[in-house]
Amino acid sequence: MRLSEQIASQLHEKWRQTRLSNGVYEPRWKKVKDAGFAERAKMNIGGGNLRTNDNGEVEIDIANTSYFDLSPDWQAENKAAGEVIERIILSGKDYTIDEVGEIIHSEWLKRNDWAKDDPILSQPFAKLPVSEQRKDLEQYEVGLAAYEEMVKENKNAQVEHE
Repeated sequence: MRLSEQIASQLHEKWRQTRLSNGVYEPRWKKVKDAGFAERAKMNIGGGNLRTNDNGEVEIDIANTSYFDLSPDWQAENKAAGEVIERIILSGKDYTIDEVGEIIHSEWLKRNDWAKDDPILSQPFAKLPVSEQRKDLEQYEVGLAAYEEMVKENKNAQVEHE
């Protein structure tokens, strides 16, 4: 599995934890925009994390679905974030934490046109409120943990084969 996929999955899991209460995830139903996924999903409607709304559109409960079982449109943001973080980690460059934050935030702005008009979120990383900076840097921390786990797993696999 690519590092970016592992990061994307862990970012989704981290978000899911915000919806966990008494061992149950509060549902978050979202319309599936990926037509191919929606067509295939119609065969599984009524089972757990998929349903159709009053307009006959397929919806998925993103809070009760693992990253790898989400439709591609609902994987997209975490996938893109994972790819950015993977590039940072594997670049070999010795970035400062502010540089890391700026890369993550500027790439996020490129993917989210709606934020360019937001007076707070449209700012460069250094001018963001600390709470917003923290969100960007938490993604990097998730990425570093995923990278360290992959390195550890690869070392263990090498030892087993020797």
